[in-house]
Amino acid sequence: MVAWTLKTFLGCGLGLLSLAGLIVNLLVVIPVFRLAFVQNKSPIYVISFINIATDIVNVLMSTFYLAPSIIFETYFFTEDKTGTIPKLMGSTFMFCWYLGSMTQIVMAVNRFIVICLRRSDLFNRSNICKIFCILIPLSAFLMYMAQYGTPCCFFVFDHVVLSYSYYQIEGLDNYPNMFIDLPLNTATSVIATFCYAMIVWTVRQSTKGIAASLTTQHNRKSRKNREVTYAMQFCFISMFYTFSWITFRVFPVAIGNRGLEWFICISAGVTINSSANALVYLISNQEVLLLLYFYQSSTRI
Repeated sequence: MVAWTLKTFLGCGLGLLSLAGLIVNLLVVIPVFRLAFVQNKSPIYVISFINIATDIVNVLMSTFYLAPSIIFETYFFTEDKTGTIPKLMGSTFMFCWYLGSMTQIVMAVNRFIVICLRRSDLFNRSNICKIFCILIPLSAFLMYMAQYGTPCCFFVFDHVVLSYSYYQIEGLDNYPNMFIDLPLNTATSVIATFCYAMIVWTVRQSTKGIAASLTTQHNRKSRKNREVTYAMQFCFISMFYTFSWITFRVFPVAIGNRGLEWFICISAGVTINSSANALVYLISNQEVLLLLYFYQSSTRI
């Protein structure tokens, strides 16, 4: 029997938000995959597919584990957060978070090089695949070191704080946070901010120039508009990412144990972050929308 408290309603709200995020991600993952690997469109879709894949894993865990654990106030199949299930969920989340963080960096640097330095050849499909052949095992290694390779402190899904927490051992420093999480999160946000700021500056400067011919101007403007659109999409995604990790750090300090209900903002922020990429594609990417329209039309025939 569920006692309907504020925590219960917040858990239900998180579950609905996560389910909506899951649906949005599932809607766009196949079109993005086709654009990346079948139609061989812009290499940026390869980056996006990796990002969406990690997002799907995160919203799946939020929908079917974190939200129900908040509603029923249980860790499921274990008595406390040190059990196998919460730690396994935390480990999976951290792998996806590390890979997603480094993907944010790749996205931002890609847009910076293509738009500001005008070197689209550096981020061709082959090079991007090579980059992720390095980043995926690197993310797994960082996850292992953070969760199992240090005496303290591993990351878990924690219904008590309606989101996530480190299992802190008194008297021991939080090495994963000190040497992996905080440096990576900070570096990701700083690099993304710098790259997108430079893109805005470059675009503003380029509008002052005049093309040699109307045809050249039209072609150049069309391509630049497409590249800038990609950049702005990823800029919004980076903003949600930064909000997610900052709230995770600020809320425990600012609120403490006085208002744990506010911690739902952390898990909600992570869910929104995990839905932002797909949502942006669904709203503003014409190539994805055309493929979705094509699939919808095909099912009616």
